[in-house]
Amino acid sequence: MPLTAARRTALAVRLDLAILAVGVGVAVPSVVVWLAGGGTTNAAGVVAMALIVVMSRFPLVLTHKSGDIVIGFETCALVFLVLSAPPIEALALWAMGTTIANATSRKAWRSRVFNIGLTIQGGGLFVLVFSSVGAGTDHEALELLAVMLGCAVYFIFDLLMTAGSLALEDGCSIAEVLRWRSVPLGLACFVGVDTLGYLAALMQRSLPAWTLFLLLVPVGTILVAVASVSRTKLAQGRLSGLLEAATQAPDWTDEAQIESALVSKAERTLRHSEAVLRETPAVPPEIGAAVELAGQPTRFLVVRRMTSSQDFDEDDQAALEALVAVGVAALGRRQLSDEMRYLARHDVLTGLHNRAVFADRLTHALARRSPQRIVAVLYCDLDGFKEVNDLLGHEAGDRLLVAVADRVRSCLRPEDTAARLGGDEFGILLDSLNRSAQAEEVAQRLLDALVPVFQSSGHEIRVQASIGIAYADTEHLSAEQLLNSADTAMYAAKALGKGRTERFVPSMRADDLMRLELESALRVAVREEQINVHYQPVVDLNTGVVNGFEALARWTHPHLGVIPPDTFIPVAERLGLIRTLGLQILERAHLGGRLLSARAGRPLRLSVNLSAMQVTDPGLADRVSALLREHREVPLVLELTEGLLLGDDGPTISALHRLKACGALLAVDDFGTGYSSVGYLHRLPVDILKIDKLFVRELNNPRSLALMQGVIAMARAMHLTVTTEGVEKWESAEAVRDLGCDFAQGYLFGVPVDLPGALEIAGRGRIDLEYLRVLER
Repeated sequence: MPLTAARRTALAVRLDLAILAVGVGVAVPSVVVWLAGGGTTNAAGVVAMALIVVMSRFPLVLTHKSGDIVIGFETCALVFLVLSAPPIEALALWAMGTTIANATSRKAWRSRVFNIGLTIQGGGLFVLVFSSVGAGTDHEALELLAVMLGCAVYFIFDLLMTAGSLALEDGCSIAEVLRWRSVPLGLACFVGVDTLGYLAALMQRSLPAWTLFLLLVPVGTILVAVASVSRTKLAQGRLSGLLEAATQAPDWTDEAQIESALVSKAERTLRHSEAVLRETPAVPPEIGAAVELAGQPTRFLVVRRMTSSQDFDEDDQAALEALVAVGVAALGRRQLSDEMRYLARHDVLTGLHNRAVFADRLTHALARRSPQRIVAVLYCDLDGFKEVNDLLGHEAGDRLLVAVADRVRSCLRPEDTAARLGGDEFGILLDSLNRSAQAEEVAQRLLDALVPVFQSSGHEIRVQASIGIAYADTEHLSAEQLLNSADTAMYAAKALGKGRTERFVPSMRADDLMRLELESALRVAVREEQINVHYQPVVDLNTGVVNGFEALARWTHPHLGVIPPDTFIPVAERLGLIRTLGLQILERAHLGGRLLSARAGRPLRLSVNLSAMQVTDPGLADRVSALLREHREVPLVLELTEGLLLGDDGPTISALHRLKACGALLAVDDFGTGYSSVGYLHRLPVDILKIDKLFVRELNNPRSLALMQGVIAMARAMHLTVTTEGVEKWESAEAVRDLGCDFAQGYLFGVPVDLPGALEIAGRGRIDLEYLRVLER
C-alpha cells in the first residue's frame, strides 16, 4: 500500500533528524579529543574555517522539480585541513565550521538540520578514506589520488543521501530524482575545485605563508563562475516553464482548465513549490501575482516553497508575474471567444436572441411539427418609436427597447423564443401550442404589458404595439414565409389603427405587396427628387387679396398613379426618408415662393408643412436660417401639427425657438382636431392658428359655432393670426369672416395648382369676392 504524502513527509523529517544525530555522533568525539589535547590551532586553521563559511554560500545547484540538489565546494577547505593538521583536529575544525555555515544560512530548518549532519558525515568519510589511502606517504601522486578519491566519495555520499531524502518525500525512486546526465559534470567540478585545497597544502609546505593569498584569484573566479552557472540553470528552468505555458496556452479550452494550468505551470516554473488561486494576496514568505480580468473579481496566484526549499527572489517574482500575464491573456481570449459566441446569437442591446437564431429555431420547429403541435409566430412592432428617438434622442430610445424586451420576456414561457428582429421589431416563436387561441392570448398579454408608462430620464413614455400572428397551417411552409406572413399581419394591424393584433389571412398578401411596391417607389422618388409641389392661395377674407400660398407635396407615379400625401408621408417617416424629403420640398417650395413674390410685386407668405421628425433636425434650422438670410422677400411660415406641440418636451420646444429665431413664422395646422393645446399655447412661439375644416363643415351646429367663436377670440387676445382651412362655400366664408377670422383657404378660392397656375394667381393679386358671392347665389 503506497504511503500518503503526510506519512512520507513524517518519514523524511525522521531521516533528517537521524542524519543530524549521526553527524553529531561523529563531530562530538573529535571535538572532545581535540580539546582534550589542548585545542589549539594555527592561523591556517582559522582561515580554513572562515573559508568553509564563505564557500558554502556559493554552491552548485542541480535543479529538480521537487527540490534543488545543492553541492558545496567548501570541501577544498577540508582537504587543506586534512593535509596540514592531524585528522582529529581537521575533523573537529571541519565540524565546527560547517555547523556555523549551515546554522547561519537562510534555508528552512529541515534543510539546515539535514546539511549539518550530512556535511559532518561527509567530512568523516573523507578523513577515513584519506587516512586509509594517502596518510603518511611521501609520494605526492599517491597523496593527490587519495584526495581525489576522498572527494569523490564525499560527493557521491552527499548526492545519494540528498536524492534519497527527496525521493522519500516525493514517493518515487532515486533514479527518478537524479538527473544522471548532470552527475559527471558535477563530480568533475567538485573534485576539480577541491584539489585547490591540496594545492594550498603544498604551497604551505614549501613556500612562505603569504603565497597562499595567490589562490584567492582562482578560488574567487571558480566561486563566481559556479554562482553564475547556478543562476543560469535556475533562469533556464523558469524560462522553460514560461515557454511551455506560452506554447500550450492557445490550447486551453475553458476557464477551469486555464486556472488548473496556471497552478501547475507555476509549480513547474518555480520548481519545488506549491501554488493556489485564491481571493487573498500573498503574505511573506509567499509570493503572488494578481489575476485581473474585466468583469470578474481580482484573484491571486500565490506560491509558497515546500519545506526543504530556499526563499524566493526577485527573479521568481518576475517569472510568476510573466506566467500570470500568459494566463490572463488566455483567460481574455477565452472570454472574448465566449462574448463572440454570445454576440453571434444575441442582440447586443436587449439580450434577446437575434434574427439568425430566431430563423434557425423557427426552421427546426417547422421540421418537427405534428398535428398535435401548433407553431405560431408573433411579429411585434412598436407604434411611434421613431418619434421617441427623434424627440428624446437615441439613448432614450435604446433604454426604452431594453425595458420593452424585459416586459416581453415576462409574458413568455421558458420554452418560447423571443428575438429582436431589428430596430423596434420583435419576433416571438410559440412552437408547442395545443390550440391556436393561445397565440392570441400571448399577444394580448404583450399588449397589456406595454400599457404601464415607461420612465426615461425624467420623461414618461407611453408606447403601444401592433402585432401580427401567423400560423404554420400549410405543408412545405418555410421559416421565411411564415415570418413574412406575420410581418404582413402586423402591417395590417397598423393600418387598422395600431395598438392591436391581427391574424394573417392570404388576402393580406396583396396589400403587403402593394406596401413593398410603394416603399420601393418612394425610395426612388426621394432619391431622384420626383415629389412635386403644388400651391394653394391664402386669401384675406375682407379684401380678397392673396396673402400667400401653402406649399403642398404631390406625387404622381407612372404606374401607381396619384398617391396622396396622407399615404406616402407616413411611409417616408417609417423608412427614415422624411428628413431628406422634407428638405427637398422646402427647397423647391421656397424657390417657387420667390417666383410668386416676384410675380406679385410684393412679399407673399409661403407656408410649408413640417413632419414631427423634421422639427428637431439641426439641419432644418440651418437651412431655414440660410434661406431667410439670402431671400428676405419671402416670409416663411412653418406649419406644425397640433399633436407635435402636446406635452412638455424640452427638445421640441427648444427646436421651435431655434426656428423662430431664424425669422420663420410658426403656425399650428389643423387646430382643434387633435388634443386641447389651449393650456400651453401661451408658452409656445406660435404666430398663426389654422382652424381645421371640420369646424367649417359644422358651422350650422350652434356648439361648433360657439367653439369656433371662442377659439378666434382667444387667438386675437393672444395676438395670433387666424386662418380657416377647407372653405368651399361662400356662406362659410361669410360666417368665419363675421366671427373675426383674418384669412382663409379652400376650394372656394382655389384648388392646389402647379407653379405656373400659382404664378397666374399671384399675377392677378386678388380673388374677386363679390364675384364668388354672386356666382354661388
